[in-house]
Amino acid sequence: MKVLMFLPLAAAAIAIPDPEWQAFKHKYQKSYASPAEEAARYRLFIETKARVDILNKLNGEPVFGITWLADRYDEEKYQRGLKKPKNFVPTAPVKNSTVMRGRSRAAAVDWRLTEAVTPIKNQGQCGSCWAFSATEAIESQLIMASGGRYDIELSPQQITSCAPSTGTYGCQGCNGGFTEGAYDYLKTAPGLANSFYIPYEQSLTESTETASCPKSKVDAMSGPYMELSGGYAQVTGYSYAIPPCTEGSCENQDLKGLASALEEAPVSVCVNAGVWNDYTGGVLTSAACGPMGAEYQDHCVMAVGYNSTAPKPYWIVRNSWASTWGMAGYIYLEMDKNTCGLADDVTIPHVTSSAF
Repeated sequence: MKVLMFLPLAAAAIAIPDPEWQAFKHKYQKSYASPAEEAARYRLFIETKARVDILNKLNGEPVFGITWLADRYDEEKYQRGLKKPKNFVPTAPVKNSTVMRGRSRAAAVDWRLTEAVTPIKNQGQCGSCWAFSATEAIESQLIMASGGRYDIELSPQQITSCAPSTGTYGCQGCNGGFTEGAYDYLKTAPGLANSFYIPYEQSLTESTETASCPKSKVDAMSGPYMELSGGYAQVTGYSYAIPPCTEGSCENQDLKGLASALEEAPVSVCVNAGVWNDYTGGVLTSAACGPMGAEYQDHCVMAVGYNSTAPKPYWIVRNSWASTWGMAGYIYLEMDKNTCGLADDVTIPHVTSSAF
């Protein structure tokens, strides 16, 4: 009996004889506190391999793979954070595109090739995607409104920390929020500060409480020392690029309208990103991404273009999970469908540069 009692411990101490596991540990410099923890992490690795195989078959070609997240629990992976109030009713207007709908649209648009898109950001272990998506859309609008004079990175931390939790558009900081709530907050603030004046404070490696709102700094942006705070953007509201979908399957969204909007500027979008943690590159299809209905949305990002002439046409989408994720921080989504619900909630902030 004594020998049998020690067998599990002896087995746990033996190195796992899987060359793929050993290569994974070496590549990502993985180490574990105990044999028992390594055994648990190895089980997650095996589950990831099986999931990736299934997803690639659904996709029709490989776009998923083994990343440094392959041995992590769901709560340890990249965070999302979209959280709209129950029974949310959109009230903002739908913008009339200046691009003529009757003419042939551009075969491809890629705002990454211009100064209108700032570098990829990293929201870390905070559910602040909604604040990043709004910030990035505001950055692009500011750059374009100023003719490129104010190419500055703005502060997602200000939105994350200061957007109120009360009211119709309440947000919950790292516990979630939504872009409409971000814009609504900014209509009442002096502006959205630059990222040097109010830098990002949330942890990149672990979940932490939302940093408190730096109210005195925000107030100072319109006070006697406003010049010391540096450049910032003023937001007066927002529009939808196309009519939003707030219920049902959302299979018939206006994709031509989204393409027309992207000819004018990058836009904020919200998606179902449930499978994105395993994405490594290529065109993610609607079949592999899963449901496109509004109820499945859990992440806000930014659409920056499309390519309609590629062998498999795609939307170009910017994420906030660092430039080491996906394709240097970007993902391509199948263009012929409302893939991942990309067209469910497309917003354009109204930004002025009069604060400079």
